[in-house]
Amino acid sequence: MNANSSNDDIENLLFIMANLPDFLKTSVCRKKAKELIELTESDKKDTIARSLASINLISQDKLIELTKTWMKVISEISPSELTKLMHAYLSILEKVKLFDKLDGKVILAIFSSLEERERMKLLDCMKEAVFLDPKRVEILKKIPADLVKVIIS
Repeated sequence: MNANSSNDDIENLLFIMANLPDFLKTSVCRKKAKELIELTESDKKDTIARSLASINLISQDKLIELTKTWMKVISEISPSELTKLMHAYLSILEKVKLFDKLDGKVILAIFSSLEERERMKLLDCMKEAVFLDPKRVEILKKIPADLVKVIIS
């Protein structure tokens, strides 16, 4: 499979997932989260990067719904796996220019709309991923100030 075919597959999958009813969206996200966790670190980063590179193809309202569902689903995985996943996201921020595509305030609003236990687990694992990384200062510089305040508080 060539890279363009793989990118097209991810674009198509994200578009389909964004347009699913909530109960199906959650089910598909759980399956994809499990698959993502099982990938090697390199493949995990590549898959995340290709997924995030495709988010501009989804309408803002559908993207918000999909992001919220994804956050809820990943908050269900074990803390050690979630920390690894968060680290993979952090390591590709610069490559995908995430905050050029998705406003940090939108991410914060989605995060704030989650249940407290979901927020706390995501936040704890994000903090661990950031602070265990020797390049944490550089990572924090790539994240909007509003989000950094939440992470380091």
